[in-house]
Amino acid sequence: MSFEPLHGLSTPELVAQRIREALLDGTLRPGDRLIEADIAAELGVSRGPVREGIRLLGAEGLVVLRRNRGAVITSPTFEDVLEVYILRLSLGLLALNHAMQLDVASAPEFADVELLLARLRDPEVQEDPLLMMEADLHFQSALFDLCGLSRITAVLDQTARDIPVFVKVLGITYDDVDHAALIERHQRLIEAVRTRHRADADHAWREHVRCTVGEFARGYPDAQVEGIFDLPLMHHVYDHHEYQG
Repeated sequence: MSFEPLHGLSTPELVAQRIREALLDGTLRPGDRLIEADIAAELGVSRGPVREGIRLLGAEGLVVLRRNRGAVITSPTFEDVLEVYILRLSLGLLALNHAMQLDVASAPEFADVELLLARLRDPEVQEDPLLMMEADLHFQSALFDLCGLSRITAVLDQTARDIPVFVKVLGITYDDVDHAALIERHQRLIEAVRTRHRADADHAWREHVRCTVGEFARGYPDAQVEGIFDLPLMHHVYDHHEYQG
């Protein structure tokens, strides 16, 4: 491993972020051990923040504690992917609904979201899978931020940090994604928010989640995709977010 020092910013969140970055650049792989003393020495921090950072990653399902091996990078299961997107589906619906209640289309931040959507159309961005993924997640995050509900957006941001790790570990790239279809879904979503059409916003976000889960399912040959949105929890989410427009 080769971590850049934290230069005194020895918080568990930053330690966890450095480990995520090591996963994304291939320095760490599923099955690798995380040795507190080694990581602490490379980051220039004490072992306490490293231990807490590893616990944060454990709570996210990226690390498991195994007898005689300690903390080990785990490979995400399809259930891990589903859990992240169940959260993104339900909290995304709440955020979008609240944003429309606030009539955010007239806010300066809404124009910023439109610029982020335009970035997804940039040919240079589309040619780089990493830039495309970052631009996509940045657009979604900015759109959800319009709701002004900090606790909800904090959880959405946390789940967004898991997505690049899933993409890396599963070998999925944005080269595999239909860019035109992705942008069209986001365009319909932002138009629904602009016009405060709740049914359209609900449908556009559900469709995006459904398509994204389908992309991830390709990394799991035994994944059962059909009927996946008929899970009881999904019914619970939908029953509380049926909009009439």
